[in-house]
Amino acid sequence: MVIDCHVHYDGAPGELESLLKTCDAVGTDKCVIFSCESNDAVLAAAQAHPDRLIPFAYFALGADPVLRVNQFHDRGFRGIKFIFPRDNYNAPQYHEVYRRLEERGLVGLFHLGIVARPRDLAKADDNDSNRCRPIYLDHIARLFPKLHIIGAHFGNPWYEEAAMAARWNANLWFDLSGSSLKAKSPAFFRALLWWDKPGHPYTGHGGKHPFDKLCYGTDVAHDWMADVRSDYQLLLDGMAAPPDYRSKIMGGNALECLRTKE
Repeated sequence: MVIDCHVHYDGAPGELESLLKTCDAVGTDKCVIFSCESNDAVLAAAQAHPDRLIPFAYFALGADPVLRVNQFHDRGFRGIKFIFPRDNYNAPQYHEVYRRLEERGLVGLFHLGIVARPRDLAKADDNDSNRCRPIYLDHIARLFPKLHIIGAHFGNPWYEEAAMAARWNANLWFDLSGSSLKAKSPAFFRALLWWDKPGHPYTGHGGKHPFDKLCYGTDVAHDWMADVRSDYQLLLDGMAAPPDYRSKIMGGNALECLRTKE
């Protein structure tokens, strides 16, 4: 089972057919899809292909009312995508949002690290990358231990924060979508994911191996999905990941995070 945890979908003409065709070509069984433009389009696509597509809703932190979490759950969304927060992700005013996710078994998917430059510079204040640091997910994961969280992009460029947050929180996973696999070597990531070395007292929270904390995600146009898949294979080869952990990174960890059976 291969699960892509990071796919944008806006419902443009032909987009659904292209996505499914590409997934077939690269060997992806399921995708987590979301959109900052149309939650309705995401849900419609997932309802049409429930065996292939897992719908996440976009929630605007600092703008949307917390009641929307209840509504998204009742409509059939499996998780919530967060980006462009008006304050740091762990700000107290957002805690009720996360509490409701935890109560309803929804997954929180957080954009982390550098935010793309806005087309409309008047909205630049909503694009403060510093509000999206992975260390804030460490706090959220501790406050809401039953909330399952995926941090996107392994916190680029705050990779060390992401790695330590991963080690200390069994309910926190990270994808490696974005430019990191082009910019950083497998040795770089293996050095960050160090806590499985034999003969020392340091372990992961909940007995989690470092490779239990990574999920496959692409976050690219369909034409580039095969390229990202290749980058993940190079990463797994370079980290000498055993077959069982390769399977986990490419889909098994996502199944656990999403509370989904094959």
